[in-house]
Amino acid sequence: MINPFKQSKGFQEPQIRKIPSIRKMLEEMTNFVAIKRAFPLIKPFLRLLKVDVNRIEDALARVDELAEQAQKLTSIPDRFNDHFAERGWIIFDRMNLEVAENAVQKADAGDLDSAEADLVDYYSPETVKGHLMAMRAIRAFRPRMRLAEKALEDYEAERYHGCVPVVLALTDGLVNELHQQRRGFFAKDVDLKAWDSIAAHSKGLGKLTHVLQKRRCKTTTDPITIPYRNGILHGMDLGYDNRMVAAKAWATLFAVRDWAIRAEQGLLEAQPEEPSPSWREVLKRVRENAEEKARLQQWKPRHIQLGRDVPASGAPDAYPEGTPERKLAEYLDYWKKRNFGFMARCIAPTFGPPPKIAPARVREEFERKKLISFEMKEIHDEAAAITVIDTKLQFEVDGQPTETQLAFRLVNSDKGSRPATRGKPGSEWGLVFWSVS
Repeated sequence: MINPFKQSKGFQEPQIRKIPSIRKMLEEMTNFVAIKRAFPLIKPFLRLLKVDVNRIEDALARVDELAEQAQKLTSIPDRFNDHFAERGWIIFDRMNLEVAENAVQKADAGDLDSAEADLVDYYSPETVKGHLMAMRAIRAFRPRMRLAEKALEDYEAERYHGCVPVVLALTDGLVNELHQQRRGFFAKDVDLKAWDSIAAHSKGLGKLTHVLQKRRCKTTTDPITIPYRNGILHGMDLGYDNRMVAAKAWATLFAVRDWAIRAEQGLLEAQPEEPSPSWREVLKRVRENAEEKARLQQWKPRHIQLGRDVPASGAPDAYPEGTPERKLAEYLDYWKKRNFGFMARCIAPTFGPPPKIAPARVREEFERKKLISFEMKEIHDEAAAITVIDTKLQFEVDGQPTETQLAFRLVNSDKGSRPATRGKPGSEWGLVFWSVS
C-alpha cells in the first residue's frame, strides 16, 4: 500500500510558515531589525523633521528579542503538524498557541503520549463550547448548531458513543455543502486547501483527511485513539467511545472552520499581494506600534452600571461615541428600521460575509424577523479590543413573538482590520457574532 505521507526523493513539502501572512510578518520584523541597525545614522535627520525619536528608540529597544520570538512562534505550526498530524491533530487559527507550543516541546523531547494527554485536556467542555460559538461565523453551519449543541451535552456527560458520530457527520456535511465539487470531508481525494491558511494547508487538513479516511475492514473491540470515520460509522471500530477520539473529532471540526469561512467568502484562491512597505511606512508602523503599546498599558476594563452610566436601551446617540455599546445600539436600531445594508456595515470585516454580498446575507437572516425591543443586561470588557454585551431581545418571526437572551461579541479593529486597543485613532467597533439564529 502506498504511504500517502511518504514523499519522493528530493521533494520538499511546502511549509506553513511560508504562507503569505506569516511570511509578511517575518519580513516586517526583518525590516524593523534593519531600521534598528541604521537608526543611529538616520536619527539626526528625523529630529530635523520633528519626529519623536525617543518614542521610536523605545519601540526599537526590544526588536531583536521580538524578532527571535517571531521566528520561534512561526515555526510552531509546522512542528506541531509534523509531530501530531498522523495522530489525528492539526493546528488551526483559533487554537491556543501556548498549548500547541507546550505540546511541541514535549514531543521534541520524545514524550508524545504526555503531549497528547495535554491536548485532550485542552478540549474541555468549556473550551469546546467557546470554539463552537465561533462556528456561528459560518452561515452553512448554523442549521447544524442544534445537533452540535446536543453533541456537546453528550461530550460533557462523557457519552462519547453519541457525541463522536454526530461531530463526524456534521464535519462531513459542512464540507459537502461548501465544496465546489460537492465532496464531503471524508470523500476520496477531497481538496481542502485554501490560500494563506494555517489549517487549510497541505500539511494540515490535507494530511488529516488521509488519516481519518483510513479503511477499517476488521471488527475490533479494542479502544482506538483516532476517529476513523469509516470504522466508526460502519460499525467496525467498536472501541471509539473514549475522550481522546471525541476530542480529536471536535478538533477536526474546528480546524475545518478555517477552510469553511474562506470557502463562503470566496477566498480559497490566492489574492493579490500587497507591495513591500517603504522605509517611511515601516517607521510609521514602528511609531504606531509604540503608541498602541502605550494605550495597551493604560487600558483597563470599564465597570459600567446599566441604567446609571449608560441606558439599558435607547437610540444610538444615547451612548458615547466610539464605544461598543453605541455600535450595538446602531446595529439594533438599523434592524428595527429594516436597513439591512447599514446593518452589514456594523459587522467586523474579518468576521462577516464579503462586503459585496453582506447586505444580501443580512437580509436573508433578518427579513422574516422584526425587532420589537432590546435591553442590554451586562457589558463585559474582556480585553483591550473585545467587549461582550449580554442582551435580552424581543422580536417577531413571521409575526410570532419570541424572546431570547443573546451575548453579542464586538471587536475593535483598525483600518487594516487588525484588532486595536479601544481609543486608537481610526479604529472602529464591529460585531463578531451578528446572527440571532
